[in-house]
Amino acid sequence: MPRMWQCDGPWIRDSRGRIRVLRGVNVSGRCKLPPFLPFEDVSALDPLVEWGMNTIRLLVMWEALEPERGQIDEVYLGRVRDIAVAAGARGLGVIVDFHQDLFARELGGDGAPSWAVTHRGKPARGRTWFYHYAHSAAVRRSLDAFWCDTGGIRSAYLACVRRVMTVMHEVDCVIGYDLFNEPMAGNRTVASGRFEREWLADFYRTGISLRDEVDPERLLFLEPTPLAAFGFPTALPGLRGRNLVFAPHIYDAAAILVSRYMPAASTFPRSLRALHEAAMRIGWPLFVGEFGVLNGIVGEATMMEDQCRLLDRRFASWTAWHYNPTDVDWNDEDASIVDPDGSDRPWTGALIRPYPRALAGEPVTWDSNSRTPWQLRYIANGEQTEIVVPSRWASDGCKPEVRGGAWQWDSAGRVLHVDADRASSVEVVLGLDPA
Repeated sequence: MPRMWQCDGPWIRDSRGRIRVLRGVNVSGRCKLPPFLPFEDVSALDPLVEWGMNTIRLLVMWEALEPERGQIDEVYLGRVRDIAVAAGARGLGVIVDFHQDLFARELGGDGAPSWAVTHRGKPARGRTWFYHYAHSAAVRRSLDAFWCDTGGIRSAYLACVRRVMTVMHEVDCVIGYDLFNEPMAGNRTVASGRFEREWLADFYRTGISLRDEVDPERLLFLEPTPLAAFGFPTALPGLRGRNLVFAPHIYDAAAILVSRYMPAASTFPRSLRALHEAAMRIGWPLFVGEFGVLNGIVGEATMMEDQCRLLDRRFASWTAWHYNPTDVDWNDEDASIVDPDGSDRPWTGALIRPYPRALAGEPVTWDSNSRTPWQLRYIANGEQTEIVVPSRWASDGCKPEVRGGAWQWDSAGRVLHVDADRASSVEVVLGLDPA
């Protein structure tokens, strides 16, 4: 179970020493608006299981948790817990994401309740909402007040986090907690690096202590500023603590700017390389909490295929932004991987791909280029590797070639089990047979 997982240098490992690769989606942007839940019927999770995914990043809103200061809405928290339990019953792990954009819905974003907003201003509207971080003094000052704990606002937030951890501690499928989505502050503080080095690091140290006290077996997913998603360097320092995961987001700035995917101009490869290097410097596993298609980008299917291939090459865990099978679209982002009725969008299929959910050994190479057979190489540690092969990818069954080990196909679970002696060099090749 996830509560037995631990971070070990660049990897998340289970109790058998196997590297755990997380694959899934954010659930979902629908949570940014009342009633702050992704959907009414938990059966909406079923397609994720059919696609072979194993993780959801579940958005939770401070505004919904604590609409009045000091008063937790236990009914809302109970519904969040019920979604997590339903996900676990389907074999999905849950990352509880304390989400925000532009600090609060009152400012055109989401996250904080109105009582926590210290400065009022004109709210953002529409697809250009992100620029409000730079243009809105109300957003910047409210965020700065939060980080400086003006009026005890940050302390109130962490008390709310404590309550969520206390409840979710009993839910076995919870992998961990993302303490603050896309942390930002005033322009100068962010640009100088002081925000990440001092304010954010101090907040994370407090969060680590809180996790260690309330739910010590769970992982903590810690994000740099969202500017790192577009290739800007991060100044987030390494922090002392167990089971810490580096959890940036990555978006293709060039594609968003011109609404078209241009491989030669894409910022995604450079951003991924920089963030992988930052994770290695800090000494934490890399988990990409968000990536995806925003605002109807032309060439989106090719873009997603290329991005997934690059992430596979790094053995990166990820949750795509976002799975929203409803007709409620926050700020006209047009970013869901499915239509409101749950049907495919052009890039849905790129996310449904084989991956080693449990890798028993040390990685060597992983090539998932759609123009060549899927290939995985690793040095075995004597335990069993589990490779998920979704039916959408291989419609009439799995046709593997395994060198250096023995294999068995679980047709019901769509999992290829590979056994190999310790120190054996193993190569797994899956022939292409897309549905």
